[in-house]
Amino acid sequence: MSWSVSSSGLPGAVIEDIHKQLWAGPLADKPAGLSDDGERETVEHISETINQCLEAFDPERSVSVSANGHIGFTDWDKKTGANQSVNLSIQPL
Repeated sequence: MSWSVSSSGLPGAVIEDIHKQLWAGPLADKPAGLSDDGERETVEHISETINQCLEAFDPERSVSVSANGHIGFTDWDKKTGANQSVNLSIQPL
């Protein structure tokens, strides 16, 4: 399964927007959200990393954040051979 979020603006507003996107999408209660617990944990870590990074920004400095990921399995039916691809970009504007 794959997921993605993005937002731009002042850091506090971006943190709030990303949080809303994550909890409405990939971190929503199952079955609406991600079904794999490992992938859910990865998204939670990405959320924490975004928060930590943006809290270090000047609150008046605009920022752009995008994050996405995908989990795959060598054998999807048996859920073996798991792998993940994750991208995170945080850029001052």
